[in-house]
Amino acid sequence: MKNFTLFSFFLLLAFSFLACGENQEPTATTTPKVVKVNASPTTPKVGIEKSDLDILEITKADQKRTNSISGRVIPKNTTQLFAEVQGRILPESISFKPGVAFKKGDPLLYIDKKEFELNLEAQRSSFFNALTNIMPDMKSDYPENYDNWLNYIQSYQFGRSLPPLPETKSDKEKYYVTTYQIYSQYYTIKAQEDRLRKFTIFAPYSGIITQSNIDVGSMVSPAQPLGTIINRYSYELEAGIDIKTASNLKYGDVLTFTSNDIKGSWTGKVIRKNKIVDPTTQNIPIYFQLTGKNIQAGMYLEGNYDLKAYEDVATLPMKAVKRDGSVLYVNDGIIASQKVEVVDYLTDAVVVKGLKDGTAVILNNFETPVVGQKIIE
Repeated sequence: MKNFTLFSFFLLLAFSFLACGENQEPTATTTPKVVKVNASPTTPKVGIEKSDLDILEITKADQKRTNSISGRVIPKNTTQLFAEVQGRILPESISFKPGVAFKKGDPLLYIDKKEFELNLEAQRSSFFNALTNIMPDMKSDYPENYDNWLNYIQSYQFGRSLPPLPETKSDKEKYYVTTYQIYSQYYTIKAQEDRLRKFTIFAPYSGIITQSNIDVGSMVSPAQPLGTIINRYSYELEAGIDIKTASNLKYGDVLTFTSNDIKGSWTGKVIRKNKIVDPTTQNIPIYFQLTGKNIQAGMYLEGNYDLKAYEDVATLPMKAVKRDGSVLYVNDGIIASQKVEVVDYLTDAVVVKGLKDGTAVILNNFETPVVGQKIIE
């Protein structure tokens, strides 16, 4: 009985070990699965499914290059008027208000000159009195030129500008005239006659008044600002252009400009280049002579300048080029890397050299290195 019990114990123990063995998993290694692009970095990678890749097969070509040029329209002439004499603005003047148009040569402002004219006429009278006093000696000492001086005195009409003085026949005669300060008085009067013309301000060109600081009856003094006028028939475009493009633009080059606000187009010809680079923008001011209708000062215009085309290049999305200047591509079913030369940056793309025609560029971004991994179809 004891032996039977011992046998039963060992038999039960054997069945227990057998039951435990059936519940254990096999220890053999399982076959690894293909890892997708977005899989966890801790998962072992043996390849990348092609369906998870964003691939662009490039076609090389010549790339047309244009550079956008924009700027502000400015008048060819902007003149700030100042008074050179003293007096009151007369009502005969035009309505000197912003927006008033005028033609070249039109009188813009009349300044009261009556008092100045009277003082000038008094100086002329003193001058001819001095001439009359030297005539007796002139007749006796310089008879060969006496008639010329006498005719000068007799032909003058008061209120008019002094005519040129007679030329002397000898140095002695010149010294004699100088002794009586004839020349000194003459040139003093001529200077005053020139100043008299400044009591009327004439338009130097056809334009528009943009600013006025005075009105009829205003008292003005020398150096006082009167207002600002601009040329209304001749305009320029001032554009800040990068150094590289500015060096390619030549005097006489013609561009077409348009506006986002009004219809039409305008032709601009390069007429001036500034020699100073703006330290803030690193641009050079270039000036275009504009032609066309409905041009207004202050409006902004845009145009395109055709640069020399890039030859045998490819255009890629900006994300395709890595920080080290390389791109990923498919090489016989394996992910490879190649350096490229970026020749230009566009709004959302780059122009590169160095790739063969038909190269399958991978556009995806990876968190871990993938060069050398196999692409699973």
